[in-house]
Amino acid sequence: MKVYIFILKFLFVGALFIISNQNLYLTHHEDLTRFSGLYYSWLGNVFSNVVSLTAYVVKFEWLPITNETASKVENIDVRYG
Repeated sequence: MKVYIFILKFLFVGALFIISNQNLYLTHHEDLTRFSGLYYSWLGNVFSNVVSLTAYVVKFEWLPITNETASKVENIDVRYG
């Protein structure tokens, strides 16, 4: 439930930033049309960034280095106490 509220707040604040930065008046039809285009473009960019971030996280090596993997990597000095 908290995640949904966070997402809704994020989308709402994004809409407010678009409205304020572009000086849009949503009571005018032209500005409402322009807002919808800008908002959907922004949503597309957010989605693209989330996809890129997810791909980066998936490719990231999360396991610790072991003797076997350390011997495969160059210039790593593995010392044991």
